[in-house]
Order: sequence, then C-alpha cells, then structure tokens
Amino acid sequence: MDQNMRLIEHAVKFTEIYKHYSGDKYLREAKCVAYQLEQILQPLEPEDRLAGMMRHELVGFSSQYGGIYTYYFHETEFSNAFGACREKLEEATRRKAEAALEFWKLENTRKKVTNRFIHQYGFEMGMSFHHAGYANCDCRVAGTNVDFQKLIRLGLDGLDEEIDRCGAQNENDSFYQALHLWIDAVRNACARYAREAEALSKAGEGKQRERFQKLAEALVKIQHKAPETFLEGLQLMWIYSVCGDLMNYGRMDDYLGDLYAGDLEAGRMTEEEGIELILGLYKHFKTIDKMHDCRVIIGGVGRHAPAHADQLAMAFMEASRRFRETVPQLTLRYYAGMSEEVLDKALQVNAEGCTFPILYSDETNVPAVEKLYGVPREEAEQYVPFGCGEYVIVGKSTGTPNSGVNLLKALEILLHCGHDRFFDEKIETGLPALEEYDTFESLYQAMLRMMEPTLQKLAVHKLLNYQVAGEEAAYLHLSLLMDDCLERGKALLEGGVRYLNAASEIFGIISTADSLTAIKKLVFEEKRLTLQELVKILDADFAGYETEHKWMREAPKYGNDMEEADQMAVRLFDDIAELTSKCGEKAGLNRYHIVSVNNSMSAEWGYYCEASACGRRRGAAISNGNGPSIAADKNGITALLNSMAKFPVDNHAGVINNIRFTRELFASSFEKVKLLVQTFLENNGVQLNICAVGKEDLENAMKHPEQYQNLIVRIGGFSARFVTLEPSVQREILARTTYEG
Repeated sequence: MDQNMRLIEHAVKFTEIYKHYSGDKYLREAKCVAYQLEQILQPLEPEDRLAGMMRHELVGFSSQYGGIYTYYFHETEFSNAFGACREKLEEATRRKAEAALEFWKLENTRKKVTNRFIHQYGFEMGMSFHHAGYANCDCRVAGTNVDFQKLIRLGLDGLDEEIDRCGAQNENDSFYQALHLWIDAVRNACARYAREAEALSKAGEGKQRERFQKLAEALVKIQHKAPETFLEGLQLMWIYSVCGDLMNYGRMDDYLGDLYAGDLEAGRMTEEEGIELILGLYKHFKTIDKMHDCRVIIGGVGRHAPAHADQLAMAFMEASRRFRETVPQLTLRYYAGMSEEVLDKALQVNAEGCTFPILYSDETNVPAVEKLYGVPREEAEQYVPFGCGEYVIVGKSTGTPNSGVNLLKALEILLHCGHDRFFDEKIETGLPALEEYDTFESLYQAMLRMMEPTLQKLAVHKLLNYQVAGEEAAYLHLSLLMDDCLERGKALLEGGVRYLNAASEIFGIISTADSLTAIKKLVFEEKRLTLQELVKILDADFAGYETEHKWMREAPKYGNDMEEADQMAVRLFDDIAELTSKCGEKAGLNRYHIVSVNNSMSAEWGYYCEASACGRRRGAAISNGNGPSIAADKNGITALLNSMAKFPVDNHAGVINNIRFTRELFASSFEKVKLLVQTFLENNGVQLNICAVGKEDLENAMKHPEQYQNLIVRIGGFSARFVTLEPSVQREILARTTYEG
C-alpha cells in the first residue's frame, strides 16, 4: 500500500477509536495506545540486540516525543499526505479523512491549552511571548522518571496483581481496567517481537542465530514472569519505555545491577557480553537521538546494592567510551567515599573527550532536594536529573520545564522603557523614564516588578498544561509506575502523583548579573556615565565608544572569585528564584522552581539582544547556565569553581556548570584534576559538565569540518557533534575559556 494512504487510513482509524471511547478517558487512552502500537512499532533488524523501536504517525498519543503533548496532531504532515493520495482513496475514506483533519485542528490537546490561556488572558502564548528572545512556553509532560525498580521486581503479572489489589479498595473501575489493557499492550508488543526474533534466529547462522534465540526466549518469558537475567531486565525496561514513549531512564545501575552481577557470578554472561548488550541499547538511543533527554543515571547514595550497581556502572561507562555519541546522557552521582575505581573511570572517559559521564554531587544535592521539596531524606536520595538537568524524584514527582525567560532581554527592555528594539515595538508599559532611577536599587527593583507579570503568565500556562492533560488522559504508562496513583485510584495528573512539581528555565543570568554590576559601578557609584549615556552607547554597539567599552569589559565579572560580581549573581539568582516560586504558588502549582540548565538557546536568544553593559556586543551569545559570561573568567579554574560554589543550592531544581580542559592537562595532571573536582563537589558544588578539547581543535573543526566529524562538545544541558551546530553556537563554544594548566 502507498505510504501516504497507509498513514491516512491509520489516522482515520485512530480517530474513530478516539471518538468511540470519548465518554471514558481511561479506556479511550488504552484503546488508542493499543491500536497505535500496532502501527508504530518497527520491525527487528538483523543487528539488533534488543527489541523495540517506534515511529510516530500523523495523529496519536504521546507525553513527550519531540515535545508533542498528549493527543497530538501534525497538521502540515497530515495535509501533505492527504493531498498526495487523495485521489487514490475510496470516497468513504476520503470523507472520513477530511473530517478527521478538521476534527484534530480543534481536538488536539495543545490547542485546548491554548484556548484555555486565551480565554483567561485574551492572547495566545506559545514558543514566543510578545516576540522571540524574551520568554517562551510549550506543552508537554516530560521527564517523569518512573519506578523501574518496581517493574523489574514485579514483572507484568505482578503489576496486574497490584492493580487488582488496589482496585478492590477503590471505586475507579475504569482506571484499573485501562491499566490492565495497557499491560496487555506491552505484552502484545513482546509477543510480536518474540515471533520476529524467532524468525530471525531460524534465518540466521552462528552467533546471530544464538543471539536471536536468546532474545526470543527472553521476550516470551517477560510477558508474565519477572526478569531473572540482565537481558530480560534490560529488554523489559526498554520495551516498556518504547511503548510508553519514555525518554529518561533513571537509576539504571540500581534497578538492573543485581541481574547484571548475578549473570556474571553464575557464568551466564561475561563482562564483554554485558557491554555488548548495553551497546545494543545505545544503538536504539541514537536512532531516537533525543540528545536533550536520554538520561541514564549511575552512582549515588540510596542504591539498594551499591557493589552490584557499581559493577554495572563500570560497564555503562565503558560502553559510553566506545560508543562516543551524544546519547545517552550518562550521569554519575558522586558522593564522598564512593568507589575510587568508579570515579577514576568516569574522569578517564571524560578525559578522552566523551563529555560523559556528567557529574552531580550527592553531598550537595541530596540535602538541597530534601529542603527544597520538603521530603524525607530517603526520598531525596532518589532525586535524578533528567533532560538538560532538571530534578525529579524517581517514582514520586513530576517536574516538567515548559517555559523560559531571558533575563538579559528583560534588562534591555527595562533600559528602553518597555521598548523591544529588535522588533521595534513597545511590549511593556508603565515603566519609569531613565532619569527617574536615582539609585541602583530603584533600577534593580523595577526590573523585578516588570518581569513579574510575565513570570506569572508562564506559571499559569504551566498549570493549564497539567490541568488539561489531566482532563484528557490518564498517562497510564506513568501512573502505573508512580507512587500513590494505584493506591489512590487516581491518574498521574488528577491527584495521583505524590508531588506535582514544575520548573521554569532562566537564560542569561550571568550576563545579566555582570551587566548589573557594571551599571552599579559605572553609573551609580563612580558616576562615569549617566544611565541615558550608557544606553546610547549600548544602542551604538559600542561604535565610537572604545574607552567606555573598555570600562564595561573591565568591570568585575562573575567567575573570578570576586565578591562584588559573584554576590550580584547570587542576589539575582535568589530574587528570580523567589519571584518564580511566588508566581507558581499564586497560580496554584505545588512547587515551581527555576532551572538554569540552558541548551543552545543561550546562543540563539543572544541574537535578539542588543549590546549589554557586561561588554557583550549586539547579537552575541549570552552566558550558558551558571557559567561565566563568555571568556570572562580570567583568574583560573579554582577561581571559577569558587564562584560557582557560592550559589544557594536549595532554591532551584537544577543548574549546570560547564568547564573545559585540554586533553593534555587531563593526561599530565590527572590526580590534580581529580582532587579539584572532588573538592568542588564536596563543597557546595552542584554539578560539572566536563569537556576535554583544545581551542585549536575547535578552530580547525570550523575550517575543516570534514576532518572533525567525531568531535563532541558539551553545549549546556546536552552534548552535540561540533560540526553539526549552527555557526552562532559554534562561536559561543569556541569563545569559552579552555583551561590548560
């Protein structure tokens, strides 16, 4: 059948199922997902070691894939496919397709959030607020880390029994029935792949025949029994993730460590065979290629069998060393007294230029999460970063980051009395004239007041994102493996999840803080410039003002262990964190915190910004995460880490700190680098993204990209192949400081 015809016919069928069960959101979701999986699961390939891949279609259900939200609809792709095969379709199918096209324009869940927001505020808020570069928001339910430990411990039959036990104590029969149907859909996927594996085994020879026979047996077994081998556990985790469209995989060394160690001890598997299985998983990760997500967590306190988990952690790191790709985002949770072998391996893999594993400090983060979310220590120990580095608690909390605000753009708008120069439009009203700011404090407080209504709208949009998703769907795949949903008889977003948290991203905080430091010093303390003169200089992009530009560049900068600059950054971080949290509380969110875990938007949003008082030119990249203004860290790596460690750690839901060493430094001073990292992580340091690459390599890669196809760099909350990045992002990375000694 013609591919476009197939897509249209499946979209029509999905729509019919959706409409037929429209009176029961639980059964509707279960039936829609069961049908969807029959269409989107992709066949096993001869080189596969694990079963399970999918490809979404024109309409469907998903929590996250590509940012798609609940019942999604690709209008352009639908229209194009329909146009390409319209004349080939039977008249009845053509009429149904036309009706489906119009139906989903209004019925897709993202549209319902938009309509709800418009009803409240009178305008649409989406990927840009007012204009690009100031604030944005989107719809998704991303990053929730389910309790895979429960899945591995109970297996699918055990989960069925758990559903029956909880169902007998509650009245939401439809919810529990739908959960059983979801498990049946996963079983059916296993059965389908078992048949395919058996066929490939019969058609293959030698090791391939044996590999697929083992896979077929595992797929048959896990349809009912809890996993007893590493292959079975890895396969069950993966098929559940594929069917549920999960993009973050939690503490994999913890929930699979016993199976891995048991196989090695019993002689069922060698270390090399275990690594080969992990590489098979990595192959699927790369096919999906969600480099902003795909977190695999190893290490950390709170694991039930640390020795077994560390064995598997070593295998994951070795697999990442060999794979050398942008996924998975392998993440090591460091703690004092951890295995030296594990820590050494982590730094050695980083030293080779892999950018993984990312390092997080349990010494800092566990007590911070405990205080931030008001949870007991044992729950805080189950925190995990997901996506670009936001925190959630495994099996207990949500934390989707759907919005962001550019602090440097906010300062620019304030200095222009509400006018956005890039788009030449007034977007904020009621602001004082520049001459009315008689103190720095009056200017600073005016910026916070100006930002509050925007932050409030972002919080409301986040709440609507949860509310509408909860009204439309149960998120069965998440509800089943999140604490309290089964016991309460409530789905994830209708009161089931224990902690309904959320997050909002901040961009350019350090560029903004450095700009504020310069304004405070040059305008209000030393009075070298008036505020009006400073704005005139910035609007000219420093042309003709070389002396004044030098003053701004030489003003104190964060990242040099200079108290004046660092405390401005800490103050701004504190105030934006408090304001964001207050807006979330006012909107009705449980916990709503900032994250400073920027992706490439630090470069992209810099394009929309005028020159800034930190000395940055018009259109240049803004600071990334909690890293310094580009190349502003002049006093060495110790000074930079000292600055990074000054922030409070219990008022945010994730930050990133990028540092770059040469490979030569790693090789010649490994023990010194190790001590430096340990000292930072044990003294209020939150996390480190380590990139081992020289500036010369980056320069050469820009000139001769064909010779540097495998050069991987850390952007912010994710890694990428350097040669694939936009030139603006490449320039921003090149301009960062490289530490050589």
